[in-house]
Amino acid sequence: MAENLSLYMGHLYRAPSELYGCGDEFFDELVQLDPSDIDGNIRDLVKRYDPDIIHSHNAPDHFTISATEVVEEVPIIHDTHEALSLRETGYYVTDGPEEIAKYGDYEKAANERVDGRIYPSEGVRDHIRGRYDVDPDNDMVFHNYISESIFPQNINKKMSADDGRTHTVYIGTLSDQRGDHYNLLEIFEKLADSSIHVHIYVAHENQAYKELSDRNRFIHYHGHLDHIVLFEELTRYDYGWLGLNEARNKPHVDVAFPNKTLEYISCGLPILSFPHKTIKQFIEKHEVGLVFKDLAELRQLIQDADIETLRRNALRIRHEYTIERNISRLIGFYKKIGNEV
Repeated sequence: MAENLSLYMGHLYRAPSELYGCGDEFFDELVQLDPSDIDGNIRDLVKRYDPDIIHSHNAPDHFTISATEVVEEVPIIHDTHEALSLRETGYYVTDGPEEIAKYGDYEKAANERVDGRIYPSEGVRDHIRGRYDVDPDNDMVFHNYISESIFPQNINKKMSADDGRTHTVYIGTLSDQRGDHYNLLEIFEKLADSSIHVHIYVAHENQAYKELSDRNRFIHYHGHLDHIVLFEELTRYDYGWLGLNEARNKPHVDVAFPNKTLEYISCGLPILSFPHKTIKQFIEKHEVGLVFKDLAELRQLIQDADIETLRRNALRIRHEYTIERNISRLIGFYKKIGNEV
């Protein structure tokens, strides 16, 4: 990224390469933290590495709050990947109503106590600015960009070229928790009822979706793949699925800009989505997918779509949304926040 920039990462559980198959190589060193002593771990990291800036990522927001309590004289940036206060369901399955009710307090503390803030979308930025006392001059929108190094090197033959069917793919987190926005069991069944094939690659194994695929010939559960292998595999499909469950978390879903948005684009896949506000704006701005209110409308849109144009548009814009293209903005933000503290 820059010859004079050193990166050190403290992580709670698995390192990036354990989760995604790559990512560790971007850091000079990775340190696993002890969840029973976050304050002490952060204090030790600062003492060991003497950082110029701390970039703390949620969710949850506890890391940032701990950093503001134990670190002095080092600027702290809070990165709100998840606006937890907009959720009705728990970020962790074990989070009950009492913990969920505290999300807003944690979010407020994490955002108001720091020196700068980063958001994955304009929607999350507007939510935080409207709800808390923050300085908009020290804010930045930085999407969940993809590294060009994991772009697929080859575009595989489409499965639809052999069977004439539409094949859509979903990657990432799935839930069978009632009301969770990642609970897509019913949505996938309805897609299958429309004779649309659904291919599933999960971030974490989920038996409910495996069982669903076992009893439905249009649903295919492929388990977990490392990102570099996964991205090559994705090019076999027609569309990437981004229609989420709005039963309980619609405000959260409307501001979200999930990682998979740009992951699909990086593989030349047009996106299929319900009209979730931020995702809808992205799709319509770049003409890289289809937005629909229900599956009846989707069937007609797929029939009428110029899919080759959608694919070309996706491949055309993917270089605009890479880490390499945008990292200089982040470094500039670091310098800005560092100079102002």
